[in-house]
Amino acid sequence: MKGDLHEEVVCFFLAIIMLIGLYMAYVTMTETYVGLDVKENNYGQWEITKVDSIGWAAQRKIQTGDIITEINGKTPDSFHFIKQYGVVGHLDQMTVLRNGYQLEYEVQAPRNYNTLLYHTLLPMLVFLVLIGFSVYIYWKKREDKVVFILVAFFVAVGLGYLSAGASARTDSFARIINSLSMMMVPSFFIHFHYRYFFNYQIQFMKKKYLVMIYAVNVFVVLLGMLSIFVYIGNLYASIRNAQLLLFSLEFLLSFVVLIYHYMKFRKTVQRPILQNAIFGIVVSFFPFIFLTALPNIIFGVELIPASLSAACLIFLPVFFLYLVIMNQVFDIDFINSRLRYYALISLILTGIIIGLVLFFTNLSYLEWARLTILTYGSLIIIFYLEEKLNVRHRLFQKQFNLDHFSYDIAKIVKREELDKRLIKEVREVLPIRNVSLVSFNKEQESTSLSAGDEVYPKELIEMYIKYYDSMLSIGSQFSIEGGLCYIISEQHDSIHVLWVQQKANYTPFNQDEQSWLKMLVHYASIVYENFQLIEGVTEDMKQSLDNDQAMPSWMLRLLFRLSEKERTRLSSDLHDSALQEQLVWYRKVEDLLENDQLSKSIREPLIELQKGLLGVVEQIRETCTLLRPPFLKETGIVEALSYLIQQYRSRESFDIEFISQEFKANLGDDQALVIYRVVQELLNNASKHSEASHIVIEVKSEGHAVFLSYKDNGVGFPPKTPYSSGQNMGLVGIRQRVNSIQGSMEVFSSENAGVEVAILLQTDLEIKNYSEVM
Repeated sequence: MKGDLHEEVVCFFLAIIMLIGLYMAYVTMTETYVGLDVKENNYGQWEITKVDSIGWAAQRKIQTGDIITEINGKTPDSFHFIKQYGVVGHLDQMTVLRNGYQLEYEVQAPRNYNTLLYHTLLPMLVFLVLIGFSVYIYWKKREDKVVFILVAFFVAVGLGYLSAGASARTDSFARIINSLSMMMVPSFFIHFHYRYFFNYQIQFMKKKYLVMIYAVNVFVVLLGMLSIFVYIGNLYASIRNAQLLLFSLEFLLSFVVLIYHYMKFRKTVQRPILQNAIFGIVVSFFPFIFLTALPNIIFGVELIPASLSAACLIFLPVFFLYLVIMNQVFDIDFINSRLRYYALISLILTGIIIGLVLFFTNLSYLEWARLTILTYGSLIIIFYLEEKLNVRHRLFQKQFNLDHFSYDIAKIVKREELDKRLIKEVREVLPIRNVSLVSFNKEQESTSLSAGDEVYPKELIEMYIKYYDSMLSIGSQFSIEGGLCYIISEQHDSIHVLWVQQKANYTPFNQDEQSWLKMLVHYASIVYENFQLIEGVTEDMKQSLDNDQAMPSWMLRLLFRLSEKERTRLSSDLHDSALQEQLVWYRKVEDLLENDQLSKSIREPLIELQKGLLGVVEQIRETCTLLRPPFLKETGIVEALSYLIQQYRSRESFDIEFISQEFKANLGDDQALVIYRVVQELLNNASKHSEASHIVIEVKSEGHAVFLSYKDNGVGFPPKTPYSSGQNMGLVGIRQRVNSIQGSMEVFSSENAGVEVAILLQTDLEIKNYSEVM
């Protein structure tokens, strides 16, 4: 019930705000924006002091210094908006006096293109976007109290911008809304930061100062409302200037406070949050404060019209929406670095452009200032958008895109295929005659063609590499007569070179082409280096197998991991396919046996079939268990070994004694799996070869040392029997598994005296992944 009431209140306020917004839009579209400021001179005449360039008066060529003698058939001082606001509004007809001549004007259309854009369309768009932001953020995070302040800030910004056009038309209600919303914007802004930084244990400012800001702003708003309905000299104009000044000073205060906290927390994790807040103020409010509000208060002119500079306010709500919804900040360091670069370049270009224009125009200081600001800001925006949209790359470097090449070489598995693909890429992109891949033999100091065209400067390449061999490295570029050479890869006995002949039109390679070639060589050299590593690994494995040498532990671990992965896949396939199929047939036979009308001649074969199917099911289950150790990670090595030994006890004739009371070590996954597989392999050997009647398996730990011992009373084997013999291949596999985790193993046996195996592991030994070793 409480939630429904809360929703109704929110909807009610939203409807009120939308009605106010529609009313403001209606006023701007039905009332003419005259765009005249007037002041009573020493002769009691109402003199025009300012003509807004987007207003009706500017289109009628009305000038400053003209004297208004009549408005709508009455004298000017009979209208309250003339005396209280010092502006002309609600105009149908006007007569002015200029140089002794009377000029009469009539309003034919209530609006024009400029006022429609700056007073209605643009403000209405900003207002609707902010209302949409407010609804979205309320819907997403209504439980967060800071969201309500942010929504109030959005609404104040939207109403303040939208009501400005109606306020300029001397609508009293619009002036009240504009005054209230404008003064609430800095209040809500500071309040939001107060609450937001509180969540990060940062006191933005003391609460009493926040209350004081609200009180002062509300008091100034009330004074402004009073001056609207009660004429007290030029009180309204003074209060309006005071509001603009307070608005500017309060945002400058926020900026100073943020700078103070930034300096205080610049070496902490709060630094990006403070940077984002400072960036938001600078981008959103500084144009309005420094280019509109303060120049208007101090000098009585606006460097940029308020309708234009106020549009920057949209950036701050967008920024806050991202901040609260995404719960993360922009990469301001990157943005600032780019903006600083573009600001410097734009400053130089602006100086050149303004300097050239100076010789061809005769502008006032105000016009010069506006032109400089417009040029400077436009250049920064153009440069930044060019980088964001990647226009230069799209227009000029599309042909130098390496996406397809990188995608293709990722699938190549042979060096010869890479050679052909590299040659093909160079031919397709560059307008060249010949391209070759050349191999330089260091011992013979001669070159041979690996791929590409047979025409290449053999002697020049050989001579250059002979003299500059010590200075060359992978990726090095050198020029020889008629083309460019790049070092692609290097081995102990050879160097591989890409030779690209000059272009068909005999022009040199430009900067983009050379950059593309360097990147292409970089991509290819990585793949070549990987091929060399793979070839080296393959050769090491081959030599180890051929010479019966010990493989590196990381290589053994890689092989065993691949083996375990395949075991797991096979176990899963057996369980999900063969086992389930056998269970289906078992249940079908079971259903047939439930029929009491079956004859004995049919029932007995079915019972035998049922037993056979059950035996197959058990065999598949046992195979799955052997392939994939059950619950090894969940229950630990002791429980897994107990289950394994129990399986062997149930089907083998020998007795197994398992001792694990002194085992308390925490094993890694690799070590636990190795111990499990070692015990499994030892029991398999005992089942096949030992003829033992009693086996003792013990696991124990002391500190970081883990001991595994196996002993049986079987036939054993002569101590000089090589492990590689057919009978002892199981022990070779066990030793390799132990070596893979850098353990040690000893085997003791004599003929007719059983076998004893002792294995030692270290749990504190850091075992690197094979990918890290490679």
